[in-house]
Amino acid sequence: MCASRHAALESGAFGLKKKTEFPKSRAEELIRENTALSGSLRWQPLHGDGSERTFYRVATQKESLILIWSPPGDETFPNENDSYVYIGRHLLQKGVPVPEIYGYYRPEGLTLVEDLGSVHLQDAVVSDAERLPALYGQAIDVLLKMQVGATEGLEPRHCFDTSVYNQQFIIERELEYFRWSFLVGALGLEIDSSYVERDFSLLASQAGEGDGQLFFLHRDFQSRNLMLKGDHLYLIDFQGARLGPPQYDLAALLLDPYVQLPEAIQQELLKAYSRAFGTLTAGSVDEFLQKYPHIALCRNLQVLAAFSFLTRIKGRSHFARYIVPAWNRLRQQLAEPPCLEYRTLAAVVQSQNDETVAEVAARLEREAKNA
Repeated sequence: MCASRHAALESGAFGLKKKTEFPKSRAEELIRENTALSGSLRWQPLHGDGSERTFYRVATQKESLILIWSPPGDETFPNENDSYVYIGRHLLQKGVPVPEIYGYYRPEGLTLVEDLGSVHLQDAVVSDAERLPALYGQAIDVLLKMQVGATEGLEPRHCFDTSVYNQQFIIERELEYFRWSFLVGALGLEIDSSYVERDFSLLASQAGEGDGQLFFLHRDFQSRNLMLKGDHLYLIDFQGARLGPPQYDLAALLLDPYVQLPEAIQQELLKAYSRAFGTLTAGSVDEFLQKYPHIALCRNLQVLAAFSFLTRIKGRSHFARYIVPAWNRLRQQLAEPPCLEYRTLAAVVQSQNDETVAEVAARLEREAKNA
C-alpha cells in the first residue's frame, strides 16, 4: 500500500462514511410492517466495538430486535450490508448458530435481526472462570460447524471485502498494516517497507493459501463476536467472511487478547481442534499444526495494527488496554520456532522494551479519551 493511501487512512479520508441522518421514521415503518413488534417502541443505542455501523435495540414490553443501520453510499454490489445478509442467511441454512435476519432494506441500509442479548463469551468467562472449559468447547464446535459445513455453497462474489485470504491480502492488509499503524503510527519507529520486505514476503508465503484447501473464514472469530444466549453461543459480525486457511479463525479464538487464555488451555484446544478437523476433512493433523504458528503470527500482527488504528484514529480508547497482552504474545511468538526465521521482525520487536510499549498504550488511551 502506498504512502499516500496510508496518510489518507490516518487522516480519515478512507473508510469513513459520509454523515447521513438516521431514517428513524422509515425504520419504524419497516419494523411494524415486517415484524411482530407492536405498540410503543423503545430505542436503545448499542456500542458497536470497532464497527462503523450503528446499532439499536428496539423493544416493546414483550419483544425486541436489533436494528443495524449502515448507509450504503452508492450502488456498488456487494456492499457490506449485502455481504452481511447473504452470509448470515448462508450460515443459518448450514446450521451455524447466527442471529436470524428478519428483513433487509437495501436503499435505506437497514437490517432487522434477532436480539441475542448483551452477554459476550468474554463477559461469561471473565466473570465466571469455571465456565471457560465448557464454553470454549462449545466455541470449538461452532467453529468446526462453520468451517466444515459452511464452505460448501459459499459464493465468493457475495464477499464485499475480497473473496480470499491470500498472500497479497496478507501483505497489504495485515503485515503492512502492522508496520504503518503500529510500528510507525503507535511506537513512532522509522521502519520502511523495504526493511521488513524479506520477512513479510516469507511470512505471507508460509501463511497464504498455498496448495491447501480453502475453507469458510470469518476472520474475527473471537470472544467479542460470540454471544451467549441462554446456554448457547451464537456467532455475529460475519460480514467480512471469505475463503481462507482453517488455522486463522482458530488462532483468532486462542490468541484473543480480550480473554488471554492460559498457554496450557490454548495448546489443549489447538490439539483437540486439529484432530477433529482432520477427522472431518481427511486432512493431515501434522500439516495443520505446522502451518498454525505462521498464521497465528499474522493474526496477532493484525490485532496490534487494528488496536492502534481504532485507538489513535477512531478515538476508541478501550482498545488500547489490550495492546500490551497482544505485544507480550508477539514477543513469545517470535522467540519460538518456527517463527525464529523472521529475524528482522524479531529484531524490531526486541528493540522495544515492554515498559515503553505499556507507556505508549496508556498514552494512546488517555489521548483517545480526551479527544
